[in-house]
Amino acid sequence: MKGIIGKKMGMAQVFDESGKVIPVTYLSCEPNTVFDIKTVERDGYSSLVLGSSPLGKRETKTKKFRTLKEFSGNVDSDVVIGSSVDASAFEVGEFVSVVGTSKGKGFQGRVRRHNANVARKTHGTKAIRHGSSGSMCITARSQKGLRMSGRMGNDKVTLRSVEIVRVDAERSIIAVKGPVPGAINSIVFLKKS
Repeated sequence: MKGIIGKKMGMAQVFDESGKVIPVTYLSCEPNTVFDIKTVERDGYSSLVLGSSPLGKRETKTKKFRTLKEFSGNVDSDVVIGSSVDASAFEVGEFVSVVGTSKGKGFQGRVRRHNANVARKTHGTKAIRHGSSGSMCITARSQKGLRMSGRMGNDKVTLRSVEIVRVDAERSIIAVKGPVPGAINSIVFLKKS
């Protein structure tokens, strides 16, 4: 089981051996600490709990890391609580799942949120633009799943089968192919697909 907590740094371009341009996203993956190991005998399933960004002087009895994440899967026998997981656990060409939180767009209308059409405003169309969001008088309510205005963005997004292009273990940087959801300096989770 491979997993790590990282931070999005930004996008760039790299060139492969044939000179082809590859868009990449750089992720800063500082060494994570193994906070807990869950076993089938004790918890009913096996997983690994990693923590990143230690709080240092501000840590309390129950909170020692800024970010905690549980990665489910088979745990290696050599992993112990307190050990470190860094970027060297991943290799170039490996495929991972990347989980991030998309950028929040705030309260948006139907046109921007759902790509709805807007009725034309000329040639005698004042009668077709009015109406309500409800259905006919038999149901007398709005149907479930009706595309309406509301909060847009700020959702958990998972990208599967993302290729790792470069790994720099000394600087704790992993470059993955393509874009990654979220703003710069947002938290992302990498897990082997």
